[in-house]
Amino acid sequence: MDQGASPREQFLESQEVLSTIEWIDVLQGHASATQAMALFNMHMSILLEALKSIKAKKFSRFLKDTVLALARPVKALRRIREYVEADPTSEIAQQAQKDDTLFQSFEENILTKVSALVKTVVGQWDGHQMFQLKLSPDQENELNNQHYLLIYLILLVLDQWVASQEIEASVTYFEHVHPKYRRFSPKGPNQPSPAKKDNSGTLRHLQCLMDLCTLCHLSIEDLLVWKPTPVFSTGIDDNDDSYDEEALIEDNYPLSETGITTLVSGMIYTLIDSTKLSSSFTLPLALAQDWVFTAAGGLASGFLTSDTSQYAMADKALSVLLYAIDRVPLNQFKMEVLDFCSTDSSTDRMGLFQIFQVMVTFSSTSESPSHRFFAFQALDRLIQGCEDDVKLYLLDHLVAPSCPFESMRAAAINLVKGTVERAFQELDRVRQENTAKVQSGKTPSSAATQVTSPFTSPLLLKTFKESIWSFEAKAFQHSVLKDEGAWTQKYDTFMHALNFYLFLLMRDNEDENLTEVWSTSSIQEIHKAFLDPLSERLEELKDEYIERLSRAEEEESRVAGLMDEDEEENEFTRPPTHKIKSKNGVVNFDIDMDSDEDDDDNDELEGTGARPKDTVLELNQSMMRVELMDEVLERIRELTKDRL
Repeated sequence: MDQGASPREQFLESQEVLSTIEWIDVLQGHASATQAMALFNMHMSILLEALKSIKAKKFSRFLKDTVLALARPVKALRRIREYVEADPTSEIAQQAQKDDTLFQSFEENILTKVSALVKTVVGQWDGHQMFQLKLSPDQENELNNQHYLLIYLILLVLDQWVASQEIEASVTYFEHVHPKYRRFSPKGPNQPSPAKKDNSGTLRHLQCLMDLCTLCHLSIEDLLVWKPTPVFSTGIDDNDDSYDEEALIEDNYPLSETGITTLVSGMIYTLIDSTKLSSSFTLPLALAQDWVFTAAGGLASGFLTSDTSQYAMADKALSVLLYAIDRVPLNQFKMEVLDFCSTDSSTDRMGLFQIFQVMVTFSSTSESPSHRFFAFQALDRLIQGCEDDVKLYLLDHLVAPSCPFESMRAAAINLVKGTVERAFQELDRVRQENTAKVQSGKTPSSAATQVTSPFTSPLLLKTFKESIWSFEAKAFQHSVLKDEGAWTQKYDTFMHALNFYLFLLMRDNEDENLTEVWSTSSIQEIHKAFLDPLSERLEELKDEYIERLSRAEEEESRVAGLMDEDEEENEFTRPPTHKIKSKNGVVNFDIDMDSDEDDDDNDELEGTGARPKDTVLELNQSMMRVELMDEVLERIRELTKDRL
């Protein structure tokens, strides 16, 4: 490097050297990686120092090259990490694992250079704090260009280094909002919690980048609604033929939506647990409204995926959705804005109904039980954030036979039940207020005495009767084995439907009959379409289970007798079986409903079409489920017998 060269010449020379490094190739060998990192450190330091002395009307063209010089190794390090995750046994992965300490040190060095760049550029703004997230070759947009390029770099690092790392964002938020919620090991509450991955390094990177956002005076409101601005080239700069105006357009430097979602997740994390992540870049109070759902929720829902390789990013997206949905006022969304959430659809990333569909899929298919639970709770809260007609529309989609997720359909019946209960509670509250007014000599409002919710009106049965209280006989018109499998799959749906019907009969006063659930025609229709066929199916299963249980017990007794003959040799003692009598036969209820013992015989028969070998334990479990359902049916029959 010529010591007498001008800052501009030093910058261009170092920038040219840095642009020639093929990072993916050099990072695959220890010697070449060490040499390239040393070269990077030297020339990046020269470049940053030269940048301080460069005075140009279009300073952003030099800043652009600096940003690109930093972006290349950032992307390369992420790619190397992906190689390791995809195939840990490959030669590249094994070499990368050996150099992991070297790579971590290099990451810290790059982050230091990014911080130095931001501080250098911000220092030249002379206290200017108001910017537009806009990239344009126009001279009057120069300061905005500089601001934009810095944000582009920060979001790129968030995308490449933080988004893919676990920080347990959603569970941290949910436990903060719901202190009574506690996580337990799948093996039981007394078992030690699984070892957690150390995320201190990730949180440190996240904090540093959030602080840089504060330094850049980034507006989170502008960031959440950012969309590329079309910019048309005006030709080549007459004063500098080397200047490429077309390079400074937003299409070439799009702000990473992954980085934006990660940043918002970090801001939420800071609000609820500043001991682990502390930053001055937090969500302003002005955003604690339904607007957050429109902008942040719509953006984050695009990353809500059940793909296990994207688990960490889905966790961050879920935390943003949980936060956003919690800030939607109750009964907020109207039917006319179902597709875009707000009157200004240009600011929407994803519409209300699209977010709803994404959350339904995620809460049904995610392999993480906690994520499924959080998403389902958020789904319930989202539905309650809609007006009654929208609630009716969304819930009807969930409980309809066309819903592809049977588990979601079963759980959604409980959502309908909860919504109905809240509607009745509101009606009770209004009536109590009216009673108090009458007692105090005041005139109650006539509007307050009217039933305005469809969930306390005949519309409830008209909407859900066919979807919830109908027996799908087609599911059982197969072989005996498939018949039982269909029953197992549909059991929860039927049980929730029965409980909801029983609840409605008990909650809606027979004399008022607001929902017309007590009308003779409704009771007879539901009995004919649902209760009677279900009762017949239960009787068939009882007879079948009792017969199979008898055979299974005989078989186990025979095997036990053979083992008793060899008791001295095998030292085997068969434990006693504790049984109780039921009205349907001998049923053992002293069983472990959560038994996860492997059945090798069943595994061997899987896919052959043959019936798996019956066990007393499994048959008793099946029989108990039938008994529980029959008890609910008996209560319904007792309540409705006078209307049949």
